[in-house]
Amino acid sequence: METLLHNLSVGFSVLADPIILLYALGGVLSGVIIGALPGLGPSVGIAVLLPLTYGMEPSAGIILLAGIYYGAMYGGSITSILINTPGDSAAVMTTLDGYPLAQKGQAGKALGMAAYASVIGGTISVVAFMLFAPVIANYAVAFGSSEYFALMVLGLTSIAGMTGKSPSKGFLSAFVGLFIALIGLDLVSGVQRYVFGNVHLFSGIDFIPVAMGLFGIAEIIADNGEANITVDKETLRLKNLFPTKEEWKICLPHIGRGTGLGFFIGMLPGAGATIASFLSYGMAKNLSKRGNEFGTGVIEGVAAPEAANNAASMGAMVPMLTLGVPGSGSTAIMMGALMMLGITPGPSFFLKEAEVAWSLVASMYIGNIFLLLLGILGLPLFVRILKVKAPILNSIVLAFILIGSYALENSMYTVGITVFFGVIGYIMKKLKVPAAPMVLAIVLGYLTESNLRQALIIGDGSIINVITKPISAVILIIALILAFGTPITEYIKRRVSKNSAAQ
Repeated sequence: METLLHNLSVGFSVLADPIILLYALGGVLSGVIIGALPGLGPSVGIAVLLPLTYGMEPSAGIILLAGIYYGAMYGGSITSILINTPGDSAAVMTTLDGYPLAQKGQAGKALGMAAYASVIGGTISVVAFMLFAPVIANYAVAFGSSEYFALMVLGLTSIAGMTGKSPSKGFLSAFVGLFIALIGLDLVSGVQRYVFGNVHLFSGIDFIPVAMGLFGIAEIIADNGEANITVDKETLRLKNLFPTKEEWKICLPHIGRGTGLGFFIGMLPGAGATIASFLSYGMAKNLSKRGNEFGTGVIEGVAAPEAANNAASMGAMVPMLTLGVPGSGSTAIMMGALMMLGITPGPSFFLKEAEVAWSLVASMYIGNIFLLLLGILGLPLFVRILKVKAPILNSIVLAFILIGSYALENSMYTVGITVFFGVIGYIMKKLKVPAAPMVLAIVLGYLTESNLRQALIIGDGSIINVITKPISAVILIIALILAFGTPITEYIKRRVSKNSAAQ
């Protein structure tokens, strides 16, 4: 413990330099702004601002990029809550309850809870990172194709929690999403699937333009000026932004579980904050006493995914720094930046580059304080978005969505995909078909198939070899319990009550 405290004190001594603190603040502020802009997200933000680190000290450079990373995770919730347009893919789940809360006049409370959950999840994850990073990273490496497949199956069980009042429509949405996930070249044989000769479809359809279309453009088309959201100045007072004792009692367990889940998912290469937020939301809905109200505007529906995606951003740094294996696209860019600055992450990183490593850890503590201050003090500024007249606001948002979708691949093709799914999303709104199951199915469908195919190849084509591995077997059992536990329990309760009535 003494060694740990000494190392942490070394990290904070680096932050005693006001310039380094300014880099941390600038990174967080830039991240919040970038995260709020539809379609950009942390990966694009880090890539765009990467040239700023040229010539910097390694500590300053990595602190700046890390601030952008976890700042963007919170920033995505701003537009998700206020205008139902996720700033990035990890904020999709926040729209489900955040926007309904804004429609109820509780936008300030929703944004406040998003900030608190993000900071709590991020801070706890920094502690876990500091204490257990090397040990946990070794266990994360034990995850192979079979374990990833089981994890994706577990994620797909959360679709049942997003179907709303009409399960049939929700599952229809999910099946369409699974079909979209199949579009492209076959992973093993290279056979074309549903591409109809269009070379753009060979690589499949990215879920980010789909999400921006289904949530953002669909909302703009559906807005006829009647759904204006108003925020009373009284609701933006600091005392009203702080959750009540009852709300803390409801949300804290979900924040705790979301943090643990997000940190672990974040460490798994290729999983990332998006899957963490999906799984956390599904888990919160299954475990909440008012799970049937999710999607109508419940505060824990904001807290759970926001805690998870910020925790995942911290978790993703564990394999990147301790093993040299990036856990996400953002950390891959950060790893490249470190190597550009003459530092190679890996097992000896905390020994050979102790000052850089521990200054990064210390900056995460300070950065989360900056994030909380920006989240709370900036709320009056954020909600001023709602005072802009609907036609002007919709035009600005649409412009950002189209610019963001173009920036994904520097192609008008992604713009066309975004607009196409915007029209599809509008039709789904009119038919009251939920969009979230489709997005989840697109994200997890591809990952489920790719990991299953790889696991079958490794297991000589036997599914038994895939599902009987210890970790995958445990995860699949949990998935079965979540999928069929509630219906079976309800059936038993009905039978018991029927027998009692008969007696």
